[in-house]
Amino acid sequence: MTRDDQTTPMLISRRRVLAGGALAGVAAFLAACGGTKPLVTPAPTAVPPTSGPTSGPSASAAATATAAPAATPSAEVNWANWTYYIDVDDADPNKHPTLDKFTAKYGTKVNYSEVVNDNEEFFGTVQPALQGGADTGWDVITMTDWMAAKLIRLGWVEQLTLANRPNFTANLGDTYKGVNWDPTGDHHAPWQSGMTGLGFDPAKTGELDSLEAFFTADPRWTGKVDLLSEMRDAIGLTMLKLGLDPANPTRDACDKAVAELKKARDAKIVRAFKGNAYAEDLKAGNVVLAMAWSGDMVQVLTDKPGMKFVVAKEGGMLWTDNNLIPKGAAHKGTAELLIDFYYQPEIAAEVEAYVNYICPVKGAADVLMATNPDVANNPLIFPPADILAKLHIFGGLSEADETYFNQQFATVTGKG
Repeated sequence: MTRDDQTTPMLISRRRVLAGGALAGVAAFLAACGGTKPLVTPAPTAVPPTSGPTSGPSASAAATATAAPAATPSAEVNWANWTYYIDVDDADPNKHPTLDKFTAKYGTKVNYSEVVNDNEEFFGTVQPALQGGADTGWDVITMTDWMAAKLIRLGWVEQLTLANRPNFTANLGDTYKGVNWDPTGDHHAPWQSGMTGLGFDPAKTGELDSLEAFFTADPRWTGKVDLLSEMRDAIGLTMLKLGLDPANPTRDACDKAVAELKKARDAKIVRAFKGNAYAEDLKAGNVVLAMAWSGDMVQVLTDKPGMKFVVAKEGGMLWTDNNLIPKGAAHKGTAELLIDFYYQPEIAAEVEAYVNYICPVKGAADVLMATNPDVANNPLIFPPADILAKLHIFGGLSEADETYFNQQFATVTGKG
C-alpha cells in the first residue's frame, strides 16, 4: 500500500539496488517479498494535461463488461502515477521504453506524469470534477486498494470493456481475483504490490516468525518496537494475530484489534506508531523490531545487511496499487488499451526488470528467466507460492465503517 507520509528523499534508485549487488543479502530474508513506494519528497499539486476531442471513444460512451468493438486509439492518453514506478531508459531518465512501445503500436502519445504523492492529496485534486460529473483530465490513475475501493464505491470509476482487456483476462494472477470491493474485477487492474510483515535485527531479538512478538513483553525488544501508523496494516496484522480475517473487517474485529494494540502500547512494548520513518529507527538501532513494508526493508538491508524481513506464520498483508479509469475520462477506450498493454508478460517483465515490486502478471517470470534470471529468481519481485498463500488483502469499508475504523485507531496512536 502506498504511504501517505513520504518525506525522506530516495537516494538509491530501484535499478541501482537491483543491479548493484545491494540485494546480496536477500538470502538472509526468512521470507522476502516486494516493495513499497520509494521515499520521495512531496510533489506540487499537478494540473493534468488538457484533454481535447479526439477520434477515440467519447466520455459519454457507455462502458459495459460485455464484448464490444475494440477501441480506436486516440491521439493521446493521460496517466497519473507515483514516482519511480515504471521502467526508465538508462541513457535518458525522461524516457520509458514500454511507453514508447505502446506509442509505436497504437500511435498514441502517453502523457505520463509522476504526480501522485499521497492518495488523499491526489483524491482532493480530482474530487471536484468527479462530483460535478466532469472529466478530471486523467484517463488512468494509479491508486492504492483502499482509495480504489472508495472511488468505486462512489461510482467514480469507469467499468472496463471486456473487448479491450484480453491480456488482463488471461494473465491476472489468481491472488488478485475476487476482492470484495470489486468482486467482478471490471473496475480496476492491479499495477504493482508489496507486503507488510516483521522487520527486525536478529542479533538483538533472535529469530522471529510470529506476530506475537509485537504484543509480547520481552527484555530484548520492549520499548524498542515501532508499529505502523497506517491503519489497515496495523489493524490488519493485529487481526491476523487474533485469528480474524482482514478481508472481512467488521467493527467487532476492529474493536478487538484496537484493544490488543492498546495493551501493547500500555505495556510499553511499543516505542511509537510511525510511517516510513520506522526504517530509519531500525537502521539507527532506536528500535530492533517493527511492522515493516518489504520495500523499505530492501533499503534497510542495503545499509544494514544483518536485518531481516519475515512474513509471519500467521500471515501478512498484501497491498496493491491499481490502475483505474476515472468516470468521464475523455480517452476511455485508449486507457483500456494502455492498461491491458501492461498485462502482456513480456511488457510486464520489462517493467519488473526495473522496479522492485511484486508483479501481478502471470508469465512475466518465465520471460525473465530467459532474459534476466536474477530478477526472475528474486523473491522480492516474484515471491514463492507458499508466501503468497499467507497474504491477505484488507477488505473494503463503507464510508461509515471507514470513519469508525479510523476513529478507533486514532485512540491508539493519539492522533484522534
